[in-house]
Amino acid sequence: MRTLRLILGDQLSKSISSLKNCNQENDIVFMCEVMEEATYVKHHKKKIVFLFSAMRHFAEELKSNGYNIQYTKLNDNENAGSFKKEIERQIQKFNINKIVVTHPGEYRVLKDIQSYSEEFKIDVEILEDDRFLAT
Repeated sequence: MRTLRLILGDQLSKSISSLKNCNQENDIVFMCEVMEEATYVKHHKKKIVFLFSAMRHFAEELKSNGYNIQYTKLNDNENAGSFKKEIERQIQKFNINKIVVTHPGEYRVLKDIQSYSEEFKIDVEILEDDRFLAT
């Protein structure tokens, strides 16, 4: 079984729950820069550049630690422009059977990811985001 481990732009931590129990030889860690996320709300251009830079550096750090990284840059010719289309491309390219992701911080992203199970006929596991403490 091949698993796609999706890391979102606000989840750049090696201790994120979606990387726990990762099979570095078989699982694919996927990150992508997509126009849909960069433009759904108006952001300062420098903020977007900073975010993409942080994502690229984190992907390189994971790669140097032995993770199998697939990273789609904003200017990649094959970039489909949305999370959903990019994930669909990875599912087809690598014959993915399961998606693992840490619970997104945004409700709209959560609803989108929850739809993948039915839309792509694939298991989707949304793990608890254990980076925060609550009282």
